[in-house]
Amino acid sequence: MDIRKTHLWVLASCFSISLLSAPAYSSGSVNLAATLRDAPAFTPVAWEVFRLDNNSSAGRATTHSVNMELTPGNYRAVARYGDVVRDRMFTVGSTGQVNVVIAMD
Repeated sequence: MDIRKTHLWVLASCFSISLLSAPAYSSGSVNLAATLRDAPAFTPVAWEVFRLDNNSSAGRATTHSVNMELTPGNYRAVARYGDVVRDRMFTVGSTGQVNVVIAMD
């Protein structure tokens, strides 16, 4: 087999493997935003997102706002700013974006 055919075979094999291992579901996204005095916090906020069906951690961040890609399902976002801890439940569909805004004051 010449070098060009070998490269094509390798590319075709990799492409078919990635297609086979691709998830059977699509994902949506969530935009998490923390506010202070009705404005973006612009200060570090510790976020953790939990999937409700198995209480597993689905993501973490330490910024006042973050966008996360998540598989469809029900979630709880927990925001920590100093001694203040707030949480919200939300649902991610197979497409689109969910906005979760949490006032930290």
